[in-house]
Amino acid sequence: MQKGTFPLTTSSRVTYMRLMLLGFIFLCFSLLTGAQDECPLQLDPQRVVVRYGGSVEVNCNTSVAHKGMGWEASEGAVPKTNDSLITWRVSELKEWDIKTLCYINLKYKIGNENPCKVELNVTIYKTPDSVSISTVNHRGPMIEGQQYELQCDVHDVAPVQYLTVKWYKGQTLLHQTTFTDTIETPVNKAVTLLIRPDRADDGAQYWCEAELDLGAEGPQPSPKYSSEPLSITVYYKPIINETKLPSVVRVFRGYPEVLVCEAEGNPKPTISWSLGTNSTVHSTNSEKLNITESTPENVYCIANNSVGSDIRGVNVYIQDISISFVNHSGAVIVGKQYELQCIIQNVDPSKSVVVRWYKLSQTNSTDANTTSVSNSSKLQISPSKTDDGAQYWCEVEGTPPVSSDCLNITVHYKPIINKIKLPSTVPVFRGYPEVLVCEAEGNPKPTISWSFGANDKKNSEKLNITESTPENVSCTANNSVGSDIRHVKVILKEDYLPLIAGLIAVIVAFISVIFIFIFSIYYKTAKMGHYSLKNAKPSAQNGNIAQNGKHNTIPMKKLSQSSILA
Repeated sequence: MQKGTFPLTTSSRVTYMRLMLLGFIFLCFSLLTGAQDECPLQLDPQRVVVRYGGSVEVNCNTSVAHKGMGWEASEGAVPKTNDSLITWRVSELKEWDIKTLCYINLKYKIGNENPCKVELNVTIYKTPDSVSISTVNHRGPMIEGQQYELQCDVHDVAPVQYLTVKWYKGQTLLHQTTFTDTIETPVNKAVTLLIRPDRADDGAQYWCEAELDLGAEGPQPSPKYSSEPLSITVYYKPIINETKLPSVVRVFRGYPEVLVCEAEGNPKPTISWSLGTNSTVHSTNSEKLNITESTPENVYCIANNSVGSDIRGVNVYIQDISISFVNHSGAVIVGKQYELQCIIQNVDPSKSVVVRWYKLSQTNSTDANTTSVSNSSKLQISPSKTDDGAQYWCEVEGTPPVSSDCLNITVHYKPIINKIKLPSTVPVFRGYPEVLVCEAEGNPKPTISWSFGANDKKNSEKLNITESTPENVSCTANNSVGSDIRHVKVILKEDYLPLIAGLIAVIVAFISVIFIFIFSIYYKTAKMGHYSLKNAKPSAQNGNIAQNGKHNTIPMKKLSQSSILA
């Protein structure tokens, strides 16, 4: 005996042979019965979708030996033939419940001698004649919030089991309905949709669509038929625009405000205003109301139409803007600091306002200062004398900006004496009085006084100075703010001018006498001198010329005896 083998007894071998025989018999039986259950026919196509009245053509073929095959149909039947390929044809199919079978008589068959058959799946369809939409038991506009029923009618369509009805609002799919009916003939179908429109649906268009989805064998794309759109009108009660009409309105005194009450509603609402408790202004076109300082604190806007109404209450606050000094009244003093305040009454506590400060001075220049506050603004000022008569005001930024009244300030400052007109030293000639002028600038206008001597005083801007005036005088300018003093030294001088003038006159006269004397001497000697004819000799060149003993010749004329006697 080899290692790893087991010996079989005679009984074991018999049992093994029996099991093998039973298995072989079972296998043969299974192969015979399986061949009997499967029908060796192929349909091309296996399913047909035909429009009512359309043509159809289907092939039936086999690859096994047979004793005849054919088509059984109420239309287009094909008698039994020994061919392996036969065709069922119908040029105009109009039988809704047609049953079509391809059969074959097998040549080798055990048991039942009936032919095997394969049924052709035939679907005949018809698109709807019309698709329409309407409202159920209602006409005219719809009311917001109420429920309405729409109906879609699909007429004469088959088969209904492939029908889908879709509802649309605009381009938005709302709902779709399918059917489980197995009716093959055309039917009418009515599908309803419940809607509850709101104001956004006013003018919306609803429509329905009937689609026949016949599968891959049917027409592509699937036939779709739509209704005409149904436009709906939705009536809804008014809603007042609270953005344009706030619940609190603040109006500056002297600056009228216009309230605008706009309401959205259908039909278009009428607007009315209720002022206070008894006064009512009503107008179908009056969306605006002018608010002034005389308007009552509480006003109401009422929007009304056939569906309902809306009311909006408005609290009117009259705002004042004022400017004043803080803890001060009257004129201000140069060099001191003061505080101005701008008060805005009835400001919304949740908001801040922008306040601008302005000053118009005598130089016609405007300064501005901006600050953001809740209900008041303050400004520190330190006026100079050029600010006397300046105007301050504050302005609240807005459209238009709102300004306070102007605050005119009066600036007081102590006097300042004009030192140019009143020098510190004044010379005075004896016998010639002098007038001193003391002018001072100050506000209030200062009083002028002169002090000279021990107790002598004079209230005047001018002071006459004579030789009896003391050497030291003082001018004092005084007002409610302060004073200024100017000391003047008077220097008395002798007047030597007449003496000098007389001396000059004597000297001029003396010089004049001397000049005249010298001139007369010169005139006698040079112009009117002596001429001597003694020892005069005629000139050799000219017998008529005589000499006076000098180099100068004197013209001479020889006279005859007769000329001399004559």
